[in-house]
Amino acid sequence: MHTHRDAAMNLDSQQPGKNFHGGAIIDEQGREVPITEAMIQQAFQRLEKSWQPPRPLKPGQKAGA
Repeated sequence: MHTHRDAAMNLDSQQPGKNFHGGAIIDEQGREVPITEAMIQQAFQRLEKSWQPPRPLKPGQKAGA
């Protein structure tokens, strides 16, 4: 399973610019790594690949059961 660490390791050299609004993750070494658009896009792509439609309910089955 991939973690935020994977994306953070590629961005360690980037420093927050003047548009930085405080969104960051903490890597394994305790460094604050700004969350970038590329990191968010990568996360959405992984979700899209792993998403599966919900299974239909069996007769008499309640949602969440």
